[in-house]
Amino acid sequence: MQARAREEEIVQNEKMIAGIREGGIAQGAKQAEDRNRRLQEVCGFRMDETAEYALIAGCFSPYLEPQDMTAFRKLLDHFGVDYTLLRKEFCCGDIFFMHAVHDEHEGDLEQADDLALEFLDQNLEQARELGASKILAYCAGCDMAFNRADDSAAERIVWHPTLLARLFQGGRLDLQADYYPGCHRHRRKLMGTTPDLDSVTAALSKIDGLELHHLDSELCCMEPDQLESLASSVKHKTVIAPCAGCTLSLRRALAGKGEYRVSMLSEVMWAAVDGHEL
Repeated sequence: MQARAREEEIVQNEKMIAGIREGGIAQGAKQAEDRNRRLQEVCGFRMDETAEYALIAGCFSPYLEPQDMTAFRKLLDHFGVDYTLLRKEFCCGDIFFMHAVHDEHEGDLEQADDLALEFLDQNLEQARELGASKILAYCAGCDMAFNRADDSAAERIVWHPTLLARLFQGGRLDLQADYYPGCHRHRRKLMGTTPDLDSVTAALSKIDGLELHHLDSELCCMEPDQLESLASSVKHKTVIAPCAGCTLSLRRALAGKGEYRVSMLSEVMWAAVDGHEL
């Protein structure tokens, strides 16, 4: 039974890899056009233009976090960041790392490394054609996968909170909120690090009027029991998290428990810059 399940898993894996090679994103070529439309028409991003930064938006973020991505675009415009999306962005390969860490099948981690490097090279080739010298990763998973794929690329790969923290001089938002940085267990297991959470903290600390209750970062939003403990420890009606996977899990856990809002960093920062309520 286990052997059959493994065979089926391999088949599905190969289908996903083929879909990424054809269409770029994990959802495959059929959804790539709709994703690009959302990023341009809903979020307002520029695409396929000469720029300093090539923005990697992620496979699922345009669907999971359209409000935050729109706020992020507004911040990029506000700070005068020269960016472009790639016409055919390739998946970072983080999904394969997650399966490798979780399932621990022989050879899966090596395959994930090979795929991440292959997909990074595809993105870098397009970025160079557009004159971009830096990769700006929206998703924490993309930041991990691309940095793991090529250590020499570390200087030209930037997670978006790192850039925002450098540019942000401060703002005001009168709000009490909970802050969950995430446990980032897959990254810690693979690389012994977390994403640049210091930049998230630095950016939030520059917002006058924002009071934070810090949630336990040792609790994992992907473990049902720990997620329930995490949700039970929330004190305020707004929760801030820098990872789209965490925000998705927290929204599900808090659904039906009251009027909660779970936001990512850009939404909070843009409210502070623009002077509107979250």
